[in-house]
Amino acid sequence: MKSQKLCMDRVHLLKILACFAVFLIFWIIPPVAPITSAGMKLIGVFIGTILLLSTVDTLWPVFFSFALISLTGVMTLNEVLSASIGNWIITFVIMSFVLTEALNRAGFTNRLAAFYMSRKFVSKNPWIFTYAFMALGMIVGMFMDQVPATAFFLGFANKILKELGYTGKDRYANVLTLGVVFAINIGGAATPISHSLALLGMGIYETASGTAISMFDYMVYGIPVAIVLFTLLCIVVKLLLKPNVEKFENFDINKVLDEIKPMDLREKITVIVFFGTVLLWMLPGILSLFLAKDAAILVFLSKYSITFWALIAVVILSVVQVNKEPVLNLKNVMEDKFPWGIIFFIAVGVLLGSAMSNENVGLNEFIIKNLEPIILKIPEYAIVFILALVSCMLTNFASNVTTITIMTGVAISIAVSTGAIHPMAVAITTTMNGSLAYVMPSSFAPIAMLHADDNSKNSTIIKYGILFVVLSALITTFIGYPLIKSLM
Repeated sequence: MKSQKLCMDRVHLLKILACFAVFLIFWIIPPVAPITSAGMKLIGVFIGTILLLSTVDTLWPVFFSFALISLTGVMTLNEVLSASIGNWIITFVIMSFVLTEALNRAGFTNRLAAFYMSRKFVSKNPWIFTYAFMALGMIVGMFMDQVPATAFFLGFANKILKELGYTGKDRYANVLTLGVVFAINIGGAATPISHSLALLGMGIYETASGTAISMFDYMVYGIPVAIVLFTLLCIVVKLLLKPNVEKFENFDINKVLDEIKPMDLREKITVIVFFGTVLLWMLPGILSLFLAKDAAILVFLSKYSITFWALIAVVILSVVQVNKEPVLNLKNVMEDKFPWGIIFFIAVGVLLGSAMSNENVGLNEFIIKNLEPIILKIPEYAIVFILALVSCMLTNFASNVTTITIMTGVAISIAVSTGAIHPMAVAITTTMNGSLAYVMPSSFAPIAMLHADDNSKNSTIIKYGILFVVLSALITTFIGYPLIKSLM
């Protein structure tokens, strides 16, 4: 028998020790008011956990952070578990993965990939192909919740990359996954349709001012901004990321088309249930464009969350049988290579985002305390840019709900009390920036899903995510803000 001894790769050990040093430093240094002592410890856990997840491992740091956060005094262990794996977002993500896997097993994802790849307008050259795919993600993101849209498009992208022969080590694989998820989030921030974050900001403005931001007003601002950001995204992925697209040259689409068989009953049922569920997710937002808030159909649909419809869809696919076999064997799906690692990765992202916004931390008060004195002394567009930048920065590390609540509230307060900025225009600015996540897994579930995807690269996401935080603040300030202001 081969002798055993305790040993570890030196570089791996040094990475772990460096991350542990971050934990220790923030646990012993004095707090900077109004950040609390517990808040300083939590910030250390946040930074240390992100570093561990990025450089060491994507799973065990999740459980380590659960334990450490419970020791900070910000949250108890039960609260930690409730805010992470017990959060409704995690159930929704699991159901989204199950529904996407149902499409994969039924063969529809392969069919859709083959159909898309065989279109003449996308097969002229690799970049038209790539931009069209990203544009499709943004358009779907405008009308559908970003979580299931991301689950679907990452699965779609993985099928395409596999057919082309790309792996996660190839720059093009990083480009396609990053590009489509960024595009989905940009589309999701552009409209209030099926997007609770935009509706939250609109509600905060209406409560504070007594007047409402209409769906039309928001989209007059959001859609042009989204188009500019998407254009910049296309430029960045081609000119800065510079992926190798040579594998497109030898790709024979006929090989893929030959493998596609006619739809069978199982696939038809899966497609009907999936897209029926998508319709129910989108219907309240679409109908609200044309109907009053108290319309009977809207009141009825408002009783049921998107998670409810996802649960019902999974149950239907599991109960309905074809040839005495369920359309979806749920037990088999859950046991056979289900991405539980990704689920826990998303869970810690959701947890860290909400924990950083906890009132026991003091980070929110710290930002407000240091932001307001600066803002009151500078010109209009400088004020708007700072509010936009802080909103986008904060939402890329902490809870987007808390970010929009705080920053939109601060922006409206400054607008009303000083008259230096336009209240509605700045409210939409902070709301949209609070919806634009690009950087950290703690920012938004779709970004956590991107970080965990085999075809993405964490350092690339962070590097270009930071760039788009700055670009988002600039575009919303100098295009969106004056555009909507001129129409008021």
